[in-house]
Amino acid sequence: MTDEPLTESTADPERRPLPPRAARHRDRDPAQPSEVGLSQDRSSAKLVWYRCIQWIVATFFAAYGGWRATGRHNLPEKGGVLLVSNHLSFLDVFLLGIPLRRPLNYVARSTLFLPGLGALIRSVGGFPIQREGMGASGLKETLRRLKNGGIVALFPEGTRSPDGEMREIKPGIAVLVSRARVPVVPAGIAGTFEAWPRTNLIPRPRPIRIHYGPAIHPSELETLDLEQIKALIALRMQESRAIAVEALRQDRLG
Repeated sequence: MTDEPLTESTADPERRPLPPRAARHRDRDPAQPSEVGLSQDRSSAKLVWYRCIQWIVATFFAAYGGWRATGRHNLPEKGGVLLVSNHLSFLDVFLLGIPLRRPLNYVARSTLFLPGLGALIRSVGGFPIQREGMGASGLKETLRRLKNGGIVALFPEGTRSPDGEMREIKPGIAVLVSRARVPVVPAGIAGTFEAWPRTNLIPRPRPIRIHYGPAIHPSELETLDLEQIKALIALRMQESRAIAVEALRQDRLG
């Protein structure tokens, strides 16, 4: 079995990125949200910058191993959303937002906000939290961005997987979800561990799959306690991860 790169010609329609010009001029169904509706949480200038970075990253990874994504329709078209994913590699942060029309806000460790790098992270929607936990300031900023109608992406496991398997998620996610009262969309990523495990200094070309699962709506959580909320989120993340893993396996067989 070989890791056969995915190319532009083999990728399904859901995985195509939206470069800035295409985002402005593509014909679309009137029922679909406009660029303004997609970016309630940032200015037009910041959205154009985000689109530029999104297109550059998407093009790079399309050539460097290839990527595909499914389930984009599970992201609500407007309003605050928590996007939760398994965490295998540094590449996850770059890849999670590539397939999506709506821009993401990213929760990132405060130690990454170095001169230069910190400015770049902030420019695409990143904001810092402490490594040991979200803390009061991180929780407040997350809730603020959700209230402003943004999507906040985070990795509930807290750190990258050491072996490619999903770890237990942190209990703080249940507290955040119960406070936020917004849809929670689980995502699963497969292939980034093989591309850039913790033991490697640089990434290597490998095919990557992303799947976005059905949203968990606040009404589904009303009768659940914090432990049950945590268990439900973990289950949905596992299901999304399993779909991504199987899709990647099928890609390799094909």
